[in-house]
Amino acid sequence: MEKLANEIVALKDKYEKAPAAKDAKAVSREEFTLLLSGISACRKVPGIPVHMGYETLYHCGSEEESAQVREHMMRMFGVEDKETLLRACYQGYSGSREYEQFMTFWNHVPLFDVSELNEEGRERFLHCKQLAEYFYPIVKEKGFYAWDINERIGLCRSAVACGMISEEEFWEITDIWVRQAQVFYHSYGEYAVSCLCGALYHMRKYEPDVSGFLEINRNLTGHLLEEGGAWQRNQWYIPQKREGAVLLDSKLGSMGCFITRKALDEGRIDYMYLDEPCPGQPDSGWRFFVGDESDEYVNNPDNVVVCTLNTVCNISPDTLVFLHAPVKVGQKFGRHENGWEEE
Repeated sequence: MEKLANEIVALKDKYEKAPAAKDAKAVSREEFTLLLSGISACRKVPGIPVHMGYETLYHCGSEEESAQVREHMMRMFGVEDKETLLRACYQGYSGSREYEQFMTFWNHVPLFDVSELNEEGRERFLHCKQLAEYFYPIVKEKGFYAWDINERIGLCRSAVACGMISEEEFWEITDIWVRQAQVFYHSYGEYAVSCLCGALYHMRKYEPDVSGFLEINRNLTGHLLEEGGAWQRNQWYIPQKREGAVLLDSKLGSMGCFITRKALDEGRIDYMYLDEPCPGQPDSGWRFFVGDESDEYVNNPDNVVVCTLNTVCNISPDTLVFLHAPVKVGQKFGRHENGWEEE
């Protein structure tokens, strides 16, 4: 696995240094959604004889083709309607959620005590954490979201093609994943690297040899990013107004916190600590700063803003790991060259 991870490191350098095409086309949000399924859209699906494209949603040309797609989705994923489709999306492609748990251990704020798991659960958890750890230096907080997004959108595209869900339902379902992509990635190169890491993690949980799987997906990302490829000839979508993603569950995400106006305006958080929550308020106790604000600045009420924890995660996604973890009141964290460190 270490050898395969090193291969991705080399690809990361290549992808992220590749200059953007000067004539790359600006895309609509709908086109961007379809482009995010780039890898999965390249796979053949029974009943879909052509590439589904990235400009509009594809629909099967006959009831016979639709039946083939439905049979394939039932056989491969247990999907037969919208409810089972959503279940397959979140249960079948859950690497990003697992990665969030692992990050609490790598940042020394473990989500739980592994010794409390039963033997089978502990063995599986440690096995998956060890696998994911090979990729942590490569993707850090960007994690495996890209792979899950790519696969989930691809599965939903097949569901639309065979009439299992409507186009309206497709755009509604995929909205959250498009928002996540905007938070964690800023180019198709970054997205591709996360896809490859997530793909290997996903498959290695079940198969001992994934070198062939890496080669397939490496060829697909290379095709998408090379001259004339879909990711090369289209721009990464940047909305006119920032779109926020739901990164925490509604109860935790809606909790309040204090953040300096400077951190909010600059979109940068390099220092944070957990304080006693304000009594009688939906206050989490978290306080966020750029880190170089003076005492005079912070003590001015006009320079401190109340916002939700979910807003903070959208500004700085690598704070997510600490909000999940059982951090104690009084703990302080500063960002350093190698990431967050307790101070």
